Amino acid sequence: MSEVKLLIPDTFDRGDATPRPDAFLAGRLFGETMGTNWSAAWYSPLGPAEATIENAFERLFETLIASMSTWQPLSLISRYNRLAAGEQIAIDPHFAKVMEMSFEIARLSGGAFDPCLGGEVLRRGFGAQGIADATSGLTFGPDVWRQILPDSGTLYQPGGVALDLSAIAKGYAVDAMAGEMQRQGITQFLVEIGGEIVGRGVKPDGMPWWVDIENPYPDGTPWRIVPCGGALATFGDYRQSRLDAGRWVSHIIPSLDRVSDGGDLSSVSVLHDTCALADGWATALFAAGYVAGMQLAEMHGLAALFQYRDAPPQLSRRMTALLD
Repeated sequence: MSEVKLLIPDTFDRGDATPRPDAFLAGRLFGETMGTNWSAAWYSPLGPAEATIENAFERLFETLIASMSTWQPLSLISRYNRLAAGEQIAIDPHFAKVMEMSFEIARLSGGAFDPCLGGEVLRRGFGAQGIADATSGLTFGPDVWRQILPDSGTLYQPGGVALDLSAIAKGYAVDAMAGEMQRQGITQFLVEIGGEIVGRGVKPDGMPWWVDIENPYPDGTPWRIVPCGGALATFGDYRQSRLDAGRWVSHIIPSLDRVSDGGDLSSVSVLHDTCALADGWATALFAAGYVAGMQLAEMHGLAALFQYRDAPPQLSRRMTALLD
């Protein structure tokens, strides 16, 4: 095996390890959701049948898609994006929680993360074309954030707002998968959607769940991280970009003052307590660019890994401390 760099959290949680590995049953599931793949792996003594867990996941995905998918014309978020100024719509607890986290990251990042940029994503040629009006999504920023969520169960449309929660909803779904595993009595597992990951406990032999992070730098050493007791999310433009008039355009809306000194920034990975927050912060740091992004990571004590196509990676102090 080629050399790798290990990242091991200081909060490494071994969970409910057992002195009898032979007493544990292994389980593994795969599927598709939210335009990508999902998977789950676990060990459990006399745990529930795989079909029980798979059905629970499928019901969960259906609920979240009907709530927050901009690819579904009848979802709550799509219906909100079509509201006229002054109208409002009732939302479910999942949607409310994601909105609260989104606005918190938006405030703490100075707007580098903004859930109200759905219209700009569409104008860049990404997302579900036709779900929102082509002229919508021109209204965003702090003044708008304060109006949209008057209470936890209602979304208000001030006019011209097109929400897009794709940069945090997938991470939230992974957290929900982890919650479902724990409700089933399973404490040693790894769940993921499209590379966004939550890990709990360890394998019966005491070994952790190892996760590899892509390193786009040609001569870079691969990264291997232990997400046990935490969550990992990576955000970048290495998968969604297109050539427009001779320049590459991605689905990521950069901050107006974005500066990425040091090279061609490809991705940012964040290790956090929850996958939703890891997902949202990885988006914010990438949108801010390396200079402001690293400042944000240090300010908020984030474990962040900035990777480049043409330069060695940069790690925040918190992430550097995890190097084995």
